[in-house]
Amino acid sequence: MTKIQLFSKENQMAKKQATNILSLIEAEHRQVEQLFSEAEKSQGKKLYECFNQIYLALNLHARTEELVFYPVMREYEETEQYVEEAEEEHEDVSALLEEIKELQPTAPEFQEKLSELQQAVQHHVQEEESEIFDAVRECMSDEELTKLASKFQEAKAKLEEDVKAAMAM
Repeated sequence: MTKIQLFSKENQMAKKQATNILSLIEAEHRQVEQLFSEAEKSQGKKLYECFNQIYLALNLHARTEELVFYPVMREYEETEQYVEEAEEEHEDVSALLEEIKELQPTAPEFQEKLSELQQAVQHHVQEEESEIFDAVRECMSDEELTKLASKFQEAKAKLEEDVKAAMAM
C-alpha cells in the first residue's frame, strides 16, 4: 500500500467520523494539501500518479460542493454572496486540471501549471475556511450542517464513477 493510498484510507475514516459538512470539507482540503506536498517531491510516473489523485479529489470535491453545499448557501443572505466567486474559482481550477491532464509530467509547463493550480486551490481554501465557513456557522444550525454532511457523502459517492471516467478520456 502506497503512502497516498494509506493517507486516503485514513482520510476516509476521518470523514466518516466528521460530524458536519464543514469538517468534511476541511478534511478534503487537508487531503489535497497532502497530495500537492507529495507531488512536489515526485517525478515522472510517480508525479503523474499524484496529479491523477489531485485531479480526482478536486473534481469530486468541487462537483459535490456545487451540488450540495452551494445551493444551500444561496438560501441565506449571509452566505449567498460567496457562491458566485467560489463557483468561478472552481471553474478556474477545472480549466487548469484539464490543461495539466494533457501535458506529460516531463514537460516544463507541467510543474509550472501544477504550481499555478496549487496556488489557486490554496487561495480558494483560505477564503472558504475563513470568511465562508464563518458566515455558514452564523446562519446554519448544527443539525443542518450534519444533514448536509450526509448529503455531501452520498452525492460524492454517486459522482465518483463519472469523474473517474472523465479522467480516462
